[in-house]
Amino acid sequence: MQTGRKDLFWHYAAVTMRVASGIIVLPVTLRLLPSEDMGVWTLFLSLTTIVSLLDFGFSNSFSRNVTYIFSGVKELKTKGYAEVQTHSVDYGLLKNLLKAVRLYYGAVALIFLAVFVVAGPFYLSSAVLCKYTGNHLHIWVAWFILGIILSYELYTYYYVAILAGQGKIKKVMQIVVISQSIRIMLTVTLLLLNFGLLALVIGMLVGDLIHRMLSSRAFFDKETKQQLMLAPAGSAMDTIKIMAPNSVKLGLTAVGHFLRSRATMLIAPYYLTLSEVGSYGISRQMVDFIIAMSMVWFVTFYPQLSQYCVQKRTKDIKRLYIKSLLIAFIVFALFGCALVLFGNPVIEHVIHGKTFLLCSLYLILLLLFSFLEVSQNMATNILLAKNEVPFFKSTLFSGALTVLLLWLMLRFTGLGILSLILSYGIAMSVYVNWKWPVEVWKVLKIKPKDFVEVIKTFWKENTNIKKNSIQ
Repeated sequence: MQTGRKDLFWHYAAVTMRVASGIIVLPVTLRLLPSEDMGVWTLFLSLTTIVSLLDFGFSNSFSRNVTYIFSGVKELKTKGYAEVQTHSVDYGLLKNLLKAVRLYYGAVALIFLAVFVVAGPFYLSSAVLCKYTGNHLHIWVAWFILGIILSYELYTYYYVAILAGQGKIKKVMQIVVISQSIRIMLTVTLLLLNFGLLALVIGMLVGDLIHRMLSSRAFFDKETKQQLMLAPAGSAMDTIKIMAPNSVKLGLTAVGHFLRSRATMLIAPYYLTLSEVGSYGISRQMVDFIIAMSMVWFVTFYPQLSQYCVQKRTKDIKRLYIKSLLIAFIVFALFGCALVLFGNPVIEHVIHGKTFLLCSLYLILLLLFSFLEVSQNMATNILLAKNEVPFFKSTLFSGALTVLLLWLMLRFTGLGILSLILSYGIAMSVYVNWKWPVEVWKVLKIKPKDFVEVIKTFWKENTNIKKNSIQ
């Protein structure tokens, strides 16, 4: 399993397409949709994170175990991984893994759909429609289409994980580029035809259908289908039991992430106007774009990093980690400055939008706290590559603390939108933002001079590549 520059190129292309809504779709929505509709769409986007929440860590465990299998592992373990004797793929083990995740995601999708149909209307009526002055019927239609999308995403959630676990990063990202391109074209077309909020939801639905279909075809090629058909079938429940302990811990970690990043957005409409929620929402989207770009290098090479862990190549793990941190810092510095300096002027004078970003000070605080979160995300994923999850309690605590601080600030202070930023930043900085990076530095024995060495090596490698290309 080897990840190279082509994988990296396609990953950047895919991230760009994923956030192209901020370049292509967002200006159109800002120009055509009222600020109330932008607020509603922000809430809808918050609800989409329920998919990753209900995944409860299984996709991460699943993808990692796929990597282990394609690295030659013949047995899955609850903690750690078996020693590799040969590098042949055990298709029987892979078949059991696929059976297990299909069983799990099928059950979760049905449960979610039932809860959404029963409880969803109560939330929509009490938090949104009571303040919304537009067409209520359009909101209801968009809401139930969203429910169908999320149920389908849950049922097919493992498609991307199997490709990523196999190390087919380029293929994963090519599929993202295709599906997002179609989604963007359809969404913009429907917006121009005055479909309003429905345009965004229908575009999401079609894009997801194409994405899942292409992912399935890419993994289940002719050879893989034949090998899986001939492989002996085992117990899906036994495989679920093996994955469950770490998956539950990752699930609790996901709950903590949901509480600190998305549950706050579900609480906000009770204390803030939909216009304020919309302003925070587009600011969050732009910062999320920067986060995604800063994580591209790390995410692209993560399957290779997991393989390094199996092979006990500590120096290579350290090199990838340090390089990822440096790239993340550069991306945040460049894109963050551009967002603060030019964000609102572009919206006002070029797009002529109806919803604006937060003020410069609020954006700087959001960028700072987000970079610290990226740093600790990389650190926790280094630990996770070893099939260990020591950080789930602290992440869950920080999520609960975020919600508590947000409620106290909104209820008893006049901080308004600033409460969304401070509650998240303070809760994360109390422990998790420094604890796990420090832990990884200890495990990998990282020193400041290691950063200098990585920079020198990287510069030397790229200089040699340029010389060879000229020759």
